[in-house]
Amino acid sequence: MSVNRIASRSSSRGFTLVEMLMAMLVMTVGLLGLLQSVNVAYQQNLRDKLRKEATQVAEERMHDWCRLRFDIITCGEAKKEDTHKQVGGSPWYFSVNRKAALVGSATKKLDVTVTWTVKGDEKSHEIHALRSRRKGE
Repeated sequence: MSVNRIASRSSSRGFTLVEMLMAMLVMTVGLLGLLQSVNVAYQQNLRDKLRKEATQVAEERMHDWCRLRFDIITCGEAKKEDTHKQVGGSPWYFSVNRKAALVGSATKKLDVTVTWTVKGDEKSHEIHALRSRRKGE
């Protein structure tokens, strides 16, 4: 008499508990990596927005300064000003330093430096321009 062994259908279907735990572990590690990459992308986006705002602040200050008459622009001591802008829904503070130096009898070098802090790391953006005496000034 021969006995045929028939494998039950339940053992050939589905996953074992160990397989499920391993799959959950792999998925958790993958999701944590994805979460970290989202965080890094958000921080980089914020830094880019802050640099853009700092560039705009520097250009605004430089344009306002260049519009003044040549004699009104004083050379020597740097002038410091603090300002804030809304970036990403919250206020960010920027420090603006302006300094002028006489290059020739009719030319002044104008320097504007904007500094800001992101997570304890200080960043800065500088722009420079030469301002000459115009006719009639």
